[in-house]
Amino acid sequence: MLDNTLAMHGSASSSFHLSRNYPIISAGGKNLGFTNGRYLKFGKGNEDNQAGAGIDSDAGWQSKPEVEELPLSKFFVTVLQRLGMETDSFGGQTGTLSGV
Repeated sequence: MLDNTLAMHGSASSSFHLSRNYPIISAGGKNLGFTNGRYLKFGKGNEDNQAGAGIDSDAGWQSKPEVEELPLSKFFVTVLQRLGMETDSFGGQTGTLSGV
């Protein structure tokens, strides 16, 4: 049954309560095309350490991000499509994430 179900848990806050670097945990969904048991990061610029979304001071969260992180909405588009929904956007973002 779990192979046909995707269970997902996420947090609505990351370091400094920014809308960046959200952790998502998923399980199941093998028959839906999901591969679990691995750690994935999406974006460019802070490959060695995503902790704190690249921010280590109060001045950091007030400035423009120096790293490129892909919107979480792209993950939701990927999930919706694999669940059979005909959509290419979620929350104003279009596209999917490859490798999920």
